[in-house]
Amino acid sequence: MGTLTVHLVATYRQLKMYIWFILMIIVLGRTAELIVTTLTDSRGVSRLSETNMLILLLPLMAIALPLSYFKRIVHLGASRKQYFQGLHAVFAVWAAAVALINSLWITLQIHVFHNYASAVDLVDAFHWNDFGFAGSFLYQTAFYLMSMALLSTLVSGFSNPVGWLLSALILTAIPVGTAIPSLRIHIASFFKILLLNDSLLLGVGFNLLLYLLFAAGGWLFTRVRVH
Repeated sequence: MGTLTVHLVATYRQLKMYIWFILMIIVLGRTAELIVTTLTDSRGVSRLSETNMLILLLPLMAIALPLSYFKRIVHLGASRKQYFQGLHAVFAVWAAAVALINSLWITLQIHVFHNYASAVDLVDAFHWNDFGFAGSFLYQTAFYLMSMALLSTLVSGFSNPVGWLLSALILTAIPVGTAIPSLRIHIASFFKILLLNDSLLLGVGFNLLLYLLFAAGGWLFTRVRVH
């Protein structure tokens, strides 16, 4: 069995209860919605796209795996480098899978189910679908991967004073920055470049650059981590 497969199976076993819980919530929520819309005249009510809810799995993994998977795999004899490489390989697979499902689902909603008008879809909200199927997939994958790297880095540094300082800076930067008019425009520009870039190359490239930066920080925390 390949190394990536081993990591995927091991991390799935770590999180399978949470994964299936989220999937059940999605199915039950949509079943209840179907019953309500069938019995009442509320078909025009906006709703979040079903597959967008799968995005919840990604921050769950980025937070839970550095807390639980590190101890298990290191105690089994794996090196910190093997753990770190495996962790980010798992992140990449799940980020790509969710991006692919979202890209496919919005296409089905528009061309097959014809129920897109009542759906709120993040792919459309951020205009990622303007880049076509492949572009939307790439942009989503890069953004999801960057976000997972950021969260896992903060979690990996939970026992390090530098990690605490970094977490405090990030948690205070946005509310403080948006409260100061002179900084608000810069924060808005940052998120526009990150999420609403008119150039696929620049948008994906910026997200991947941040991913590499956060991954490097995560590795620095992982190298000195003891628990």
